[in-house]
Amino acid sequence: MQHFTGAGVNRVVDLCAAPGSWSQVLSRTLRGSAEDPSSVKIVAVDLQAMAPLPGVTQLQGDITKTSTAEAIISHFQGDKAQLVVCDGAPDG
Repeated sequence: MQHFTGAGVNRVVDLCAAPGSWSQVLSRTLRGSAEDPSSVKIVAVDLQAMAPLPGVTQLQGDITKTSTAEAIISHFQGDKAQLVVCDGAPDG
C-alpha cells in the first residue's frame, strides 16, 4: 500500500469489498496523506452490505452488471479511477 500513497492516487475502486478491510486501509492511508482529504474518493462495491466507513462511498451491487459500472463511474464525476483493487473470489 505504501507504493500508492506517494503516487498522488485519490480515486480508487474497491471491488468485492465486503467486509471492508481494504476500503478501511485505503481510506486511512490515502486520506491521511492527502493535502486535501476531501479530494480522495473511494468507492467500495459488493453484493453484501457493509458497515459505514469514513471517506468511503459504498455501493451494494453486482460488479458484472452495467448499472453497477455506471454507478461507480458517476461517483468520479467524469474522472477515471486511478486504482482498482479486488480481493474477491467466486462464491461456491
